[in-house]
Amino acid sequence: MNVQIMLVDSLTELPSSYRNENLFSFGKTLLIHKENEAYLYLGTDKARITMEDIRYLGGETRRQIEKWNVKYAILDSKSLINITHQMKEEEVVVCFLEGWYLAGYKFNKYKRKNVTTLEPKLKLNNKSYHDCRKLALIRSNATNIARDLCNEPANKLTPKIFVKRLKEMFQDTKVEVEIIDIHGLKEAGFHAVHAVGKGSGSLPYVALLRLNSEVGDPTALIGKGVTFDSGGINAKTGKDIGEMKMDMGGAAAVTGAVKLLADLNYQGNLLAIIPLVVNVAGKDAYLPSDVITYKNGLTVEVGNTDAEGRLILADAILHATASNAKHIIDIATLTGSIGHALGLKKAGIFCNDEDWLWGLKELGESSGDYVWPMPLVDAYQSLLESDTADLNNMSSSIYGGSITAAMFLKNFVLDDCRWIHIDMANTVRPWKEEGYYPAGASGFGVRLLAEIVQCERISDVIC
Repeated sequence: MNVQIMLVDSLTELPSSYRNENLFSFGKTLLIHKENEAYLYLGTDKARITMEDIRYLGGETRRQIEKWNVKYAILDSKSLINITHQMKEEEVVVCFLEGWYLAGYKFNKYKRKNVTTLEPKLKLNNKSYHDCRKLALIRSNATNIARDLCNEPANKLTPKIFVKRLKEMFQDTKVEVEIIDIHGLKEAGFHAVHAVGKGSGSLPYVALLRLNSEVGDPTALIGKGVTFDSGGINAKTGKDIGEMKMDMGGAAAVTGAVKLLADLNYQGNLLAIIPLVVNVAGKDAYLPSDVITYKNGLTVEVGNTDAEGRLILADAILHATASNAKHIIDIATLTGSIGHALGLKKAGIFCNDEDWLWGLKELGESSGDYVWPMPLVDAYQSLLESDTADLNNMSSSIYGGSITAAMFLKNFVLDDCRWIHIDMANTVRPWKEEGYYPAGASGFGVRLLAEIVQCERISDVIC
C-alpha cells in the first residue's frame, strides 16, 4: 500500500466527515482510505514551526506509517516548505528526513526472534533532494552510533570492547585513534582514570581521537565513559541500576560527534578525549578517603566513589590543556541532581563565560539537543573543602549537586581557556517515546557538539 502524506493546519483541509478540532493539532495523524488510495493527514497547526518541529513531524510520520506496513509514502515537499517561515527549503527537507531516518532506529540485536517490519520508502514528489537525503543520513547515522553504544549491555561494551569499536569505526577515515591502556595511564597523566578503573576485571583505557590535528590549536571534546557504574564502594541502591550501562552517554555523544564531523569533512583541529572505566567494588577498588594526586599537583580526597565521573573528567581536562586546547567542551551523565532541577527534556549547560550561555541554548534548540543555562557559583567552592587534600570530590551539602560537580571541574580549567560543561544525565534517554525517539537511548549530544564545533569561530555562539 502507498500513502500520500497531507499536511493540514485547519479543519477545512480535512474531509468533511472527519472535521474534529483535535485532528489537525500539531503532530496528530489520521489515516483515511479512499478506494485504492490511502492518505495520511498530519496536523501542523502551531504558531511558529521550528527546525525541531519539522524533525518531530518526520519522525511521527515514520512511526505511524510503520504501523500500517506501508511500502511507499509520498510527500509533497512544497506543502512541507509552505508551513515554515524564515527557513531555507533545503534546511526544511533535511530536518524532515532526519526525523524520518531517526524514527526508524531499533535496537533488537539480542532478541532471538526479531519483530521485522517493512522498511518504508519516502518519496518527495517535487525534487529528488539527493544532497538533502545524504546530509540527513549522515546526521541520523551519527546519532544512531551514540544510541547503539548506550543501548549495549554492560557485558557487551566493556572499555576494551569500546576501544575496539572505535578503531573499527574510524579505520578508513581521517580520524586518528590512539589508545592508552592501564600500563600507560599514569605516565600519560591519567591518574584518576587508573584509580577508578583498577577495581574492575575490565581494565580502564583512554581513547584519543584526532581530526585534522595539524591546523592550529585544537578544540577538545571530552566524554565521560563509565561503561557501567555500580557506585563502587559507595554502592548504588536504586532499583533501576541496569540503567547504569548508559553512564557512558557522554563518551557515546563525543564518538558520534567526531564521526559526524569527519563525514562532513570538518576542517578544524579537533581532539576528543574519552576516558573509559567500569566503576565497581572489586578487590583493587579505590576507597573513600583515598587521595588522588593529579598531573598538575592538585590533590583530591575521595569523599564518595560514586562521584567517579568528575574524577576522570578532570584527568581529561588536564590532558586537553597540555595539548594546547583553548576551547574545551565536556559532556557527561554526571549528576542525578540535574534532573531534579530541569526535568527530563533539557540538559544543564555551564560555561566559564556566561555571555555564551544563551547562544549555546539556541544551538540546542536548533539541533534538537535541548540545554538550559546553569550557573557556576564561586561561593560553593567552600563545599568542596577537604581536611586531608586540596579538594573533596563530594560536596558537603545535599543541595545544588549539579553546580558543585561543575565547580569541582572548574578547578582544573585554566583561566584563559573557554570551557563548556554539559550535564546530560537526565537526557540520555528520551523523555517520551514520540516523534523520532524510539525506545532506548536518545543519542543526546551528538548534534549539539557538532553544531558548537562547526561555528566559524567557537565564540560565534554568543548571541
